[in-house]
Amino acid sequence: MANLTPKEKQSIQNLIGEGPKSFIKVYSAKEDGCSAVEFHKKCDNIGATLTLIYNSAGEVYGGYTSVSWQSVPTKQPVYDNTAFLCLLRKEGKTDAMKYQINLPPSAIMLDSQSGPTFGSGPDLQVFTGKISPDADGMFTLNSSMTSISYTHLPSSLADEIKPDASASDVVVYSVKDTCQTIMAKPWRLEPKFEKEYLRDLVDEVESYWPLKDMGVPEDALQNVNILFIGPIGAGKSSFLNSVESVFRGHVTMSASAGNRTKSVTSAYRQYPITASDNRHYLKFQLCDCRGLDDGNNITKDVEAILEGHTPDNYTFNISNPLTSTTHGFRKDPKLKDKIHCVVYVLDASKYSADFEMSFVTDDVRDQIKDIQDIVDQKGIPQLILLNKVDMACLLTKQDTSHVYRSETILQKCQDAGNCLGLPPMTVLPMKNYFMEPSTTDDISILALYNIRQMLRAADTFLRVNHLDELRADRYESQYS
Repeated sequence: MANLTPKEKQSIQNLIGEGPKSFIKVYSAKEDGCSAVEFHKKCDNIGATLTLIYNSAGEVYGGYTSVSWQSVPTKQPVYDNTAFLCLLRKEGKTDAMKYQINLPPSAIMLDSQSGPTFGSGPDLQVFTGKISPDADGMFTLNSSMTSISYTHLPSSLADEIKPDASASDVVVYSVKDTCQTIMAKPWRLEPKFEKEYLRDLVDEVESYWPLKDMGVPEDALQNVNILFIGPIGAGKSSFLNSVESVFRGHVTMSASAGNRTKSVTSAYRQYPITASDNRHYLKFQLCDCRGLDDGNNITKDVEAILEGHTPDNYTFNISNPLTSTTHGFRKDPKLKDKIHCVVYVLDASKYSADFEMSFVTDDVRDQIKDIQDIVDQKGIPQLILLNKVDMACLLTKQDTSHVYRSETILQKCQDAGNCLGLPPMTVLPMKNYFMEPSTTDDISILALYNIRQMLRAADTFLRVNHLDELRADRYESQYS
């Protein structure tokens, strides 16, 4: 029986966008009969639908429309600027392919004598009339595929499909938004999404120095270092850019960022943040390292980073981790060179309990667990930055200030903590600058609030392990 796999559900949800969806099967050619009459009986006037064809070649393809199917006596084009064709499964391809609508007025064609029909070509007419199954229960569809209404460069959906393959099933799913509600009270009291609160955060972060409240002088420690670790594409570099953007007053791209299949960050980088007056660096550095992926383990390099042996701009070499003979190896690191807080960066949009999708692959989770063991031994505080919450929650996408009143984000924070074995209080939800051409108060507030929590964690580490040596009467300058 044809069914959407968890990965396919997530792929379709990503292609549609606008928050989590539910997929309910309303029609199956194998179960209900492959006929236009049965299709319209089951699928007319029910809103958005996803149609998928499962064929003998192992391919899964079809189309999505946000408008209802209807029975009309003559072919009638219908406007839909959100419709698309897609290829979900094909041998040799790992990612779903999307063919966007370029002629919205003819996104779908309504016809009582035809099954699902997309485009004026038609670009995909699944079948017409009634088709009986053969002895093996397969359907030889009288499909028509001529690319006109949907994007067909460099290739069309028709170019990707084996035309002679018979169909094992044609399935139509009703697509509905998963219900999301705003909680009456925020599940975390801070931050407050107010301009005055933003000014307070800016002042607090800009005036920060390590253990300021414990009598440690400002020049005792040049800076604390916060290390960001996470899978490829989780948004480590994007967060670094978001933090810098707050103090620059415009969106910056100092750290290379992007959504690719391999890590955009190939080197260990230490990013000092300049104060808003452009006159001095703040008392912390954000440290970025290569994204984690399957089969490429950088645990040994991470251990060297934690201990302060790794120079800025060190290029990762999976085959040859950093050693004492590597050029630039810091043999006698000082406290200012070491890591004082570790932040694991996860992508909220990658996880769905309903779709059985995890934040990370099993291999990457194992790598993080190995890193956590090392971090635990050193007593370094660990936090989780849960990025892309706007992609995981429609309410938060519409208004970032809803992040702490969203049941969806609350659950994802709890699940992220469980994923890495850390308490929910350590999970910091975040929306980075992505589509915004200029800074906004709500994103800036989230960025600075999360940085403040990281600085407090770093202070805890220093207080427990290095307070005496940093006090005025005992410290040795960390600048030399």
